[in-house]
Amino acid sequence: MASSARSLSDVTGIMLCLFVLIFLLWRPFGPQLFYIPSEAMEPTLLGHELGQNNVTGINHTDSVHDHIAVNKLIYRLNDPQRGDIIVFKAPKEADGEDKMRGQPLQENTLVKRCMAIPGDSIWIHDGAVYRKTITEQKFIRLTEPYLDPKQPMDDPQRFDAMFGVQKPLTLGPGEYYVLGDNRNDSNDSRFWGTVERKRIIGKATFLYSPLQRIRFLH
Repeated sequence: MASSARSLSDVTGIMLCLFVLIFLLWRPFGPQLFYIPSEAMEPTLLGHELGQNNVTGINHTDSVHDHIAVNKLIYRLNDPQRGDIIVFKAPKEADGEDKMRGQPLQENTLVKRCMAIPGDSIWIHDGAVYRKTITEQKFIRLTEPYLDPKQPMDDPQRFDAMFGVQKPLTLGPGEYYVLGDNRNDSNDSRFWGTVERKRIIGKATFLYSPLQRIRFLH
C-alpha cells in the first residue's frame, strides 16, 4: 500500500510539473485566440451585425464575427513586416468610445494591418496610401488587393486624421503605422499615431471560425 501511494504521489507530482511547464511555455509562446468585434478590417476579417452600418451605409444581410489565432512567438524572433495583420495593445488615445461617453480611457486590444515600419515615411492623400522606404527613397502609391474596390477610401480624409495625412509622417525607431482594411470605418494610426514595438502582441495567422471561412491569413 505504501509503495502504491508513493507511486501515485510521484505520478501526481510529474503531472503537476508538466502542467506548470506547459502553462509557462504556452502563455508567452503559444497561439492566442481573438474575436473580431467590428468592421474595421473588412473584407479581410468580418465583424458585423445584420442590418445597415450607419457610417458606411452598407446593408449587411447576415451577422458574422470571425475568430482568429495569433502567433505570439513570431515577433519574439523577428520584427513585424509591412503587410502583416498584427494584434496589439492600443494606447489610451485610441479609445474613442469611452472618450465619447466620458469614461476612463482603456488600452484596448486591436487588430490592424501594418503599413509602415521604422524608417519608412507614410503619406495618405488623393484617396490612396503612399510609402517611402529607406531603399526606395521616393513615395510609391501602394497596390492593395485586400481592399474592397467598391468602398474606395474617402478623399479628403476626416478632419481629425492628423497623422500621415496633412503631410508625410516618418517613423522613428520602434514605431509602426497601422490601418484597418476598411479605411472608411477604422480607428487607426491616422487618428492617434503610431504603435510602439513593445505593444505588439503577435501576428494574425489563421482564421478558424466560422467554419466556411477557415483559411490562413496573409
